[in-house]
Amino acid sequence: MSGGRLVLHVGAMKSGTTFVQSRLFAHRDLLRERGVRVPGQRRRSQVLAVQQLIRGGGPMWDRQAAAVSRHDGTSVISMELLGPAPAEVLERLRTSVDGEVEVVVTARDLNRCLPAMWQETLQNGRSWSWHDYVAGARTDRPSARTGAAATAAGRAFWIQQDLVRMVRSWQAVFGADRVIVVTVPPPGADPDLLWSRFASVTDPALEGLTSEPDPNESLGAASAVAVRRLNDLLEGAGLEFPQGHRLRKRLLTKQVLAGRRSAEPAIGLGVLPWVVEEAAAQRHGLEDLGVRLVGDWADLTPVDVPGIDPDTVDERAVTDAALAGLAGVLLALAHEQDDQP
Repeated sequence: MSGGRLVLHVGAMKSGTTFVQSRLFAHRDLLRERGVRVPGQRRRSQVLAVQQLIRGGGPMWDRQAAAVSRHDGTSVISMELLGPAPAEVLERLRTSVDGEVEVVVTARDLNRCLPAMWQETLQNGRSWSWHDYVAGARTDRPSARTGAAATAAGRAFWIQQDLVRMVRSWQAVFGADRVIVVTVPPPGADPDLLWSRFASVTDPALEGLTSEPDPNESLGAASAVAVRRLNDLLEGAGLEFPQGHRLRKRLLTKQVLAGRRSAEPAIGLGVLPWVVEEAAAQRHGLEDLGVRLVGDWADLTPVDVPGIDPDTVDERAVTDAALAGLAGVLLALAHEQDDQP
């Protein structure tokens, strides 16, 4: 293609990616009329295509890459799984699409990322305690690391949240002038400000689009503790993640327990000194890379996350969450069975 352009939104994880993706697909047909292509029939299509790309390629990715290459306007692919991908995947992506590529990395303040990432790892089958997870993130923080990550929890956190490493990797393949960091606004800001920032670097056709609020797919403190214990039990029984993915993540956590979040205390975290130091190191690293910034560096200043320490959750609340989860899964399975001919 001669004048086509791909805007590739690659994360970081828990930086408003679901919000961006949901709005893109809510307006997919309208955007196509306006000359902007969002490949795939639904969000899940892009997930599966990118997973194929990461594993070496496949027909779904090939179809989406071909659709991008045929389009002479802007195309948008948004998938946070690409953020920490190794160089060979980035090179494979670069050679599979024609035209200009711009890479967008959305970034959120580090302290808000910690509880958001912990509950996400639980939804992905992990069973690290809250304190072990935060301790691992502290031990393996990039500014203090002298070698390989010392803890599995720390490695899991920083592979998704080391913005400097992520930006450097994408710059090495696509060029320093092709990678843009868009900051997530602080708590209390207009919820559409992130979208406006994203639209400003993507295409004017995205400006002014709105959609219903996304369902909150994160967990409250009691549900998080219940899921952590469940993961321990399932692993002990030989059912390691991703076995049972549809029931464990897509149904139990993303639908049933996420729906209880407003009835539970949130997972809270005051700003710790090491978080302030690491956030400053990340900012300075990004500035040294000469990255283009949309938003404000101040948005990455760590702020307190209101809520409680999950280890202090009352056992009755954990039991209530576990029973609600069991009931929700059984109801869904019963309805599914009733719908079968």
